[in-house]
Formats: sequence, structure tokens, C-alpha cells
Amino acid sequence: MEEMKQWIERHKRILQKAASALLAFMVGVCLVFMIHPVKTLPKDRLLSLSRMQADSQRFVASSSKEPALEDLLSLELVREEGKTQKNWVTLSAFVKKFGKAASFTQEDTSFGAQVQLGYGTPVQGIHPYTIEFQKQDDTFYLNSIQSFSPKSAHYQSKKNVKLADFTGYQTLDGKKEKGTAVEDVLKKSGLPNSLSLTSEKDKQVLALSYQVTDGLVSLTFERDQTGQYRLTKKG
Repeated sequence: MEEMKQWIERHKRILQKAASALLAFMVGVCLVFMIHPVKTLPKDRLLSLSRMQADSQRFVASSSKEPALEDLLSLELVREEGKTQKNWVTLSAFVKKFGKAASFTQEDTSFGAQVQLGYGTPVQGIHPYTIEFQKQDDTFYLNSIQSFSPKSAHYQSKKNVKLADFTGYQTLDGKKEKGTAVEDVLKKSGLPNSLSLTSEKDKQVLALSYQVTDGLVSLTFERDQTGQYRLTKKG
């Protein structure tokens, strides 16, 4: 009988310690959440998400038509420095001209707010065209264009193209040679495998890459004052 009392007393103390430890743990948890409360999305963030969904409905359709390469080359990109220009292309104007996109994403980056439109049927989750817009003065302007399979109404892809087919193209030297025009390259060598159109300081730069039978060719063009893209670098 005495042993039973000792057993009960000993386990009572164990249970009391366990209860005290549990209480201390719960108090600690409460203090953590009081000092570092769980963060919820602020009201303005919730509103921006709601607006983003509304914007996506304005700019996205169930199917999209891929823009023609030659039409994209005529567009003016936003400049990193300087005042807003009338010939810069807004997000709304782009969609009005080329139709609604297949995808719409918006994010805040170290460079500011950006919007990306995806055109064409995605391959492994990536759309053939990615059109990027940068926010400036409360408006999204065309910032860059990327494509891994550009299309055209005037030019076609060519087969059995070799490295030697690009040796005749001349690069701009700032003196005598003006540089081969991009149209001449597209006529002779056909459509590239990828395209990148960006702005660097006060210039618009076009980069084309070709996967040929015996290697890879990269061509860089700069747009001159007449709006013509001239070859500046071969690689």
C-alpha cells in the first residue's frame, strides 16, 4: 500500500512538471506571435492583386496570334533615361495592334514594376514570344522583346545553312562600311532560331542567333537614325 502511494506521488510530480513545461511552451509561443505577428497581405496589396486579375482579363485571350518579326522591328522601346516620348509603345497600344496575349504576369523588380505578355503556344511552359513592359510615370511601356521561334509574313526559315553563308556580311565600322542591313540577312539566311530586341542607353539593339549545320552564329545589329538595323558584330 505504501509503495502504491509513493508511485502515485512520484507520477503526480512528473505530471505537474509536464503541465508546467507545456504552459511555459504555450506562453512562449504567444510571446513570439505578439512580438513577431503573422504577416498578412496589406489592404493595398490585396487591391493590387485584384487589379492584376482584372488586367489579365483585359489583355489575355484563350488563343493568341504570334507577331511578325518585321512588325516588331518597327517599334520604339522605352529608354532607361530621359523623358517619356510620344512614340513609345504602351501596353494597351501593343495589345490593340497585335491582339491579346496567351499569358499575363506582373511583378515588382529592382528595376521597378514590370509586365510580361506571352504570345503563341507554349513549349515546355515557355511561350515563343515574351514581350516585356516597364512602368514609367504610371504607364507601362514596351521595354524588350524575346523570341525563340520568330515568325514572319515576308521571310522563311531555310535549311542546310552553313557558317560560310555568313562570311559575306559586313559589320559597321563607323567609317566606310555601313553594315549589312537586317533585311538582307533575313532574305539570304532566313529566319533565326532566336531573337532579342532591347535598348542600351540611346540605342536599340537587335540580336539574332542561327543554329546552322556546322555550328552557331550570333549577329548583333544597331538601329541607325533612319530606323534601319545595321550589323555591328558577328560571333
